[in-house]
Amino acid sequence: MIRRASAACTAAVAALLLLSGCDDGDAQFAPPLPSGAGYRDDGGALRIWTGTPCQGVTRVALTFAGPGNDRARLVLTAAAPGVTVEHLDLAAPDPALTVVEALPAGYDWRDADTVNLVIDAAEPAWGSVVDVDDVVAGSPEHPGSTFLFDDLGWKDRADVDAENGSSFVTVCSPDATQG
Repeated sequence: MIRRASAACTAAVAALLLLSGCDDGDAQFAPPLPSGAGYRDDGGALRIWTGTPCQGVTRVALTFAGPGNDRARLVLTAAAPGVTVEHLDLAAPDPALTVVEALPAGYDWRDADTVNLVIDAAEPAWGSVVDVDDVVAGSPEHPGSTFLFDDLGWKDRADVDAENGSSFVTVCSPDATQG
C-alpha cells in the first residue's frame, strides 16, 4: 500500500512539473542568491532602499496585500530612458517619477500584511516582498540607518556592501545575472 501511494505521489509530482512548464531553462531568470530591498517605518512613512542604485527605471510598482483579498497599489513611472532610483519614500515620491496609480485616499500601508516591490529598469531587477508587521515592529528597535531586507535581516550600508553578491543580492545588483 505504501509503495502504491509513493508511486502515485511521484507520478503526480511529475505530471505537475510537466503541466507547469518548469525546466532547468527557467533558472536563468532567477538571481543566484536571495534578493532583497530594504524597508523602514519612519514615523508612519514607508521608506524603501534598493541597496544599490537601479539605473534606467521606467516603472516602480508597490503592491500592498492585506487581510483576505484586500490589495492596494502604487505605480510610479518615468519616460525612457528612465531615472536612477535608490530610495523611495511613500510620503514624498521622487518628483522624477509620475504617479500613474495612487493608493486609495487615507490608505495606511501599515494595515497591509505584505509589501511587494517590482522595478522595471534598463538592467534586470529582482522582486522583493516583506512582512509589514516585521517592518513596523523592528524599525524602532534598529538604528535609523538600517532597513529590513526582506527576510534577510536589518542591514546598513556597510552590511549591504559586504554581503551583496555573497549572501544575497540587492534588487538591482549589477552582478546578480552572473550566477
